[in-house]
Amino acid sequence: MLKVYGTSLAPGNMNFPSTRMDGRLSAENGVKMAKVYHKCHFCGGEVAEKMITVDYRWSEKLMTVINNVPAGVCGVCGEQYFKAPVVKAMERLARSKKRPKQMLKVPVRELKVA
Repeated sequence: MLKVYGTSLAPGNMNFPSTRMDGRLSAENGVKMAKVYHKCHFCGGEVAEKMITVDYRWSEKLMTVINNVPAGVCGVCGEQYFKAPVVKAMERLARSKKRPKQMLKVPVRELKVA
């Protein structure tokens, strides 16, 4: 689940717009990023826009890793906030049938607590 200003959203079925050289989503696809975020809902810290990598999951299943995602990140607690157009773009990308840019092979380990 992803948070858009504290709201959880489940993925839908859509396609991801292109990303400009400066890292913002392109206007030709109708997605513009505002760089204004409210203070953090959890700690009251300042939230600034950063480009992050998202491990996109559906329930417990990792669907894809998405690079260069614009998000508001709290400078105090690290909470991440996504604008609605960005969430929709990630949903589309996660469900895309296009060949991914890169495939990752990651070891999975389990922590056993006594």
